Amino acid sequence: MDMNQPARDRLAGLDRLNAAFWELGLRFQWDEETWRVLVEMDDLPAQIAYYLSHWQPHLLAVYDPGFLASLVESRLATPGTSRMGMEAMTRA
Repeated sequence: MDMNQPARDRLAGLDRLNAAFWELGLRFQWDEETWRVLVEMDDLPAQIAYYLSHWQPHLLAVYDPGFLASLVESRLATPGTSRMGMEAMTRA
């Protein structure tokens, strides 16, 4: 996702991210106010790390932000309507 896109298009990215979170079974959604802070960051791993440290710090004990970012990026690359759930991503 291009974080340097015009501001009017940035909310479309937010909708895609929120859909990916939901499809992965992540129980958080970013609102417009949160997105205005996160969109200024360099990349998705930085955004997720910042979000988790400020709003969901308990998840940092369980998930690495880079790992979550890779799951979300994979989901964004292959959008769909089925929910995969975190448990499906962590089983080998």
